[in-house]
Amino acid sequence: MSSEAAQPGTPPMDPKRARALWREWTANMETGAATPALRIGIAATFTANPLVPYLGGHLLEAGVQPAIQLGPYHQLFQVCLDHRSHFPGGVDVIVLLWRIEDLMTEEVSAFLHGDPEALGRALGRLSSFGQAVAALRSAFAGTIIVNLPPFPSTLPAHALELSNPGNLGAFHRTITSALVEQLSRIEGVRLLDLDALQRHHGVAGSFDARQWYLYHQPFSDRFLFETGALLGRMIATLRRAPRKCIVLDCDNTLWGGVVGEDGVGGLQIGEDFPGWAYRDFQKLLLRWRQQGILLAIASKNNEADVWEVFEKHSGMALKREHISAWQINWEPKAENIPKIAKALNIGTDSLVFIDDNPMEIDYMRAARPEVHSVLMPEEPADILPAMRVLAAFDRLEITKEDRGRAEMMRAEQQREAALSHLSKEDFLRDLALTVELFPAPPEELDRIAQLINKTNQFNLSTIRRSVDEVRVLAAAPLHRVYGLRVADKFGDYGLTGVAIIERSPAKQRWTIDTLLLSCRVLGRQVETAFLAGLAADALEDGAHELFASFVPSAKNAPAASFLPDHGFTVAEGHAWRAALTSIPPGPPYINLLRPHCETISA
Repeated sequence: MSSEAAQPGTPPMDPKRARALWREWTANMETGAATPALRIGIAATFTANPLVPYLGGHLLEAGVQPAIQLGPYHQLFQVCLDHRSHFPGGVDVIVLLWRIEDLMTEEVSAFLHGDPEALGRALGRLSSFGQAVAALRSAFAGTIIVNLPPFPSTLPAHALELSNPGNLGAFHRTITSALVEQLSRIEGVRLLDLDALQRHHGVAGSFDARQWYLYHQPFSDRFLFETGALLGRMIATLRRAPRKCIVLDCDNTLWGGVVGEDGVGGLQIGEDFPGWAYRDFQKLLLRWRQQGILLAIASKNNEADVWEVFEKHSGMALKREHISAWQINWEPKAENIPKIAKALNIGTDSLVFIDDNPMEIDYMRAARPEVHSVLMPEEPADILPAMRVLAAFDRLEITKEDRGRAEMMRAEQQREAALSHLSKEDFLRDLALTVELFPAPPEELDRIAQLINKTNQFNLSTIRRSVDEVRVLAAAPLHRVYGLRVADKFGDYGLTGVAIIERSPAKQRWTIDTLLLSCRVLGRQVETAFLAGLAADALEDGAHELFASFVPSAKNAPAASFLPDHGFTVAEGHAWRAALTSIPPGPPYINLLRPHCETISA
């Protein structure tokens, strides 16, 4: 599995390179030349030492600098009940790795010998494990990752026995399903699917008998490498926002053939090979679109020819309305890319570019290195297998805003059309803006964390936090985590603003730790209404002053004047302060809703 962060010209990631990266990094940490940004603890029922360099190498390639420490062998319950003593110095992520034949050895053996009560005892053992994870969750604010167990590989029974479907196979399915059900009830526990990874590689390919007998380490080197890749993707995703848009070539990418030469009827797309492969790729694109990934086109073609394919070819799964932006002309694609980003109001570093032409890919990588450029496989049968494993769109949760993003973009294009016929003042009055400020409920915290990790332009502090860190702050008595939802007559922008507030013990001062808005709602004075709502809550809470900081970054210049423009004066360093009475009210054309205000002082 290659990392999305790998640079052109970088050798492909393999076990040897992962180990080399990890050796160099750990040597630098030992000499003090490098400082880890993330601390990970791993506890396992088997010897997990060989996994460390593979996890570390993949994280380093993804731009995450980790320190990794191992808990004691086969001590999962002890680690869950007292993680501090087993991971001295503290960790940000705890990974719990286990196998059925390790955690419930007696129960699975009895089951294989015909004991009808053994599965019930195994489920009881699993329930105890779930309770231990719940205890860890209550005591540990960071990220918890627990694996789904792979099929047992160190028992006398095996996967190809004729009795397996109702025997060991049934035991494994029951335990796995029960684990998913139990852990789904514990907030914020992430599941690492080693069962799926083992199925991908095969039970035989994932097992190393010699390593098991020598070191109680049951997995093959390749399986450990891929486990490190999958686990690294999960951890990196917690700290990094996914890409937002796919920019697609057309000829020999969306369809087989060249529309300008072959005509619409001569293109390969439909129910026969190779057209079937292109149609399946389009279905994958639609799946990504449903998950919030925007679709765009950058094609050297006559625009009318391209749209004719979309409108008239019966084999097309994609339709014109699925495309959010396009540049179809004869200009260099590297020059068209910023125009697409501008039309979508996102950065070019949020784009993935897919093309079948190696020269176009090489040129894009040289001219726009921030764009993740992907070469389309030459063989159509290889397209779907290669594309569906792209890590650029990794996300652990699909939020309501993700699912509605493409439709929100269509509404934004309608707004742009309306603005072209009105003055800005008339446009804002005509929008019928509604802004709702609310303390973020648990079900919105994934979206809150997503905004914290991807919003750059209007972001006072650019502090990044995982959803687990946000969850801790939301539950803390002296903190408040707010969400802001915006809508107008064209539609709902979704949850587009976040504020994290720290209240002084006497509640006389509120300090803005985080204040950010999605760029989609900038230019409408939503930020003024946002601050006015926070100030009103602070007054009702008994506060007199509001403190905030502006920490400049490479991208947050749009927020630079926000504090002085809204009644704040310099305190010291990056800090600003304002009397709550000096905060301006929200604009008259914005309807500010605070449905929680009756309970604000609770």
